[in-house]
Amino acid sequence: MRYEPTLIVTRVVVERGKLVVYDEKFHEGVNVVRGDNSSGKSTVLNFIFYGLGGELGDWSAVARLCTRVIVEARINGRIATLSREISETSGQQPMEIFGGPFELSLGAARSEWVRYPYKTTNNRESFSQAIFTLLGIPEVSSDLSGNITMHQILRLLYADQLSPIEDIFRFERFDQANLRDTVGRLLCGAYDSALYDNDQKIKEYGKELDKIIGQLHSLFLILGKVGGSDQGLTPEWIEAQRKSLAGETAANQNAIEKAEQALFASKAEDEFTLEIQNKVYREVQELQSNLVYARQERDGLTLTIVDSDSFLSSLRSKVDALKDSAKVVEHIGEVRFQWCPACYAPLDDDPVPHSCHLCKTPFDSEQTQVRVSALILDTSLQISQSEELQKKRKERLTQLDTKLHVLEEQWRRASMQLASAQRLPSTLARERLGELHRRSGYLDRQAEDLEQKAHLVETVRALSSRREDLEGEIAKLKSKNEALRAQQQNRLSIAYTRIADEVKELLRNDLRRQDIFEDPKEVSFTFGGNKVSVDGENYFSASSRAVLKSSFYLGFLAAATKTDFFRHPRFCMIDTHENMGVEAIRSQNFQLQILRVSKESKVEHQIIYATAMIEPELEDNSYTVGAFSTSDDKTIAIRLS
Repeated sequence: MRYEPTLIVTRVVVERGKLVVYDEKFHEGVNVVRGDNSSGKSTVLNFIFYGLGGELGDWSAVARLCTRVIVEARINGRIATLSREISETSGQQPMEIFGGPFELSLGAARSEWVRYPYKTTNNRESFSQAIFTLLGIPEVSSDLSGNITMHQILRLLYADQLSPIEDIFRFERFDQANLRDTVGRLLCGAYDSALYDNDQKIKEYGKELDKIIGQLHSLFLILGKVGGSDQGLTPEWIEAQRKSLAGETAANQNAIEKAEQALFASKAEDEFTLEIQNKVYREVQELQSNLVYARQERDGLTLTIVDSDSFLSSLRSKVDALKDSAKVVEHIGEVRFQWCPACYAPLDDDPVPHSCHLCKTPFDSEQTQVRVSALILDTSLQISQSEELQKKRKERLTQLDTKLHVLEEQWRRASMQLASAQRLPSTLARERLGELHRRSGYLDRQAEDLEQKAHLVETVRALSSRREDLEGEIAKLKSKNEALRAQQQNRLSIAYTRIADEVKELLRNDLRRQDIFEDPKEVSFTFGGNKVSVDGENYFSASSRAVLKSSFYLGFLAAATKTDFFRHPRFCMIDTHENMGVEAIRSQNFQLQILRVSKESKVEHQIIYATAMIEPELEDNSYTVGAFSTSDDKTIAIRLS
């Protein structure tokens, strides 16, 4: 059985140029890397930490001679191969991922490897995001530190030798309490990405709301000045003024037509009038053509956006379907028949490996898993790129809507001028005609002023409506977050209790070296504070601190194997006993606790433990990794001169 997420390292390869200097297979359950002190055990665990996405500041002399580390891992049942180049001069190296086992990657084309940067860029997600996608861990962000990375997750999965023994997390120079708390909550299954997303939306909406309130305040001041104190500017008042102005304009235009009929009766003057008419007509044609093109572009872009939304939805469904299909492929070989479904005769129970139990047709589920993993990675990348393109399309659509509004207003005015120019000219005295034209200009200016007021009124209406929407959305999001926080707090309480219970059981099974460990009543810990205490005490001998820290890591994993909502990947590495004065018999007793936890687990998990003092019961190929390393035969096959 498997809880998700689950991470199992199945093979580790270290290269020095074209030479392979380390190549060992790992397995589910207990993995003991054993050997003399200073024979390279910690170096192997550091390579795994780095290969999975961790960052190392200090490399051993042997490690600095290596050029690349490759980790083959089973992630939620799907095999993937991760490759990172080793560089002591520049951190944050990218990662290449192949959607299949290491052996297949050796003959794979370069195009089958996907290169991911350490940090997300405009056109490519980070390798942490890619691995989180395979693990099914949601992308989590922290206000102070940005997106959570695999490095931060691994700091709570790897108890190394060099970090302070009293700290929970692997040491980091620039560490932040809120970041540790976020990672801890995430692995306990008590961090919902929706909570962070809602908080971000509340901040975003809050900023927009403050801006709108300021804009409305300014607009009310302007409207108060332009509207006077005796009446308010409302849509109804604007419409009444439009009708009044339209009547005055029509009457004035009628008078102009009569005046021009006599004044421009001659042929020459008619031609002059036609020239003006033609000029205005050409202007209307040009504006109309621009309107058509703009509308076509907008309509086409709208259809593209709708189509892309559908495409994105299908891609997301495809990823879900691929994950489901991977589970089917994984378990299809387990189907067994006792009788033939056609004739009901009993079947011979002699299964042929890697073939159908009924018809004996061979199948290769591993190759299918390879294709599924590659498709998931490729589809996730398509989703990321498509979302970025969709964002740009929507920005362009907003620009086109604004452009259309301007063009439509210009076309309306030009059409009015054309309609005026097309009317028959009339004759009146020139002074009267001039006065009428001046009156026409005054009315036009009044119409423009009225439209500006109408625009202000419409802006106020739109802003007020948006204000109401924002206030409603903020209230809704705050209500959702209250419910989410209550749910998370309940999960966190359950997780803390189960972790503490597992740690107490491990301490009770420790040898009688620390009185308070014999029957602890309470184990308390804080991810933000980075500390563990027993019955309120946290000052112990170095060896007892090492046992306590190791017990916390093992207890965390044990609780995760018994609780499905944990987002802990059911994987940990422990390398804390060798330099803390832990006596051999006490270390071997802890190894028996590792074995007990592993045997009690009903789900997939992996514990990688490094020791120079292996418990004899664990000296078995089903528990050990590679040979016992010595100063003459080190884990990494490089000799320093």
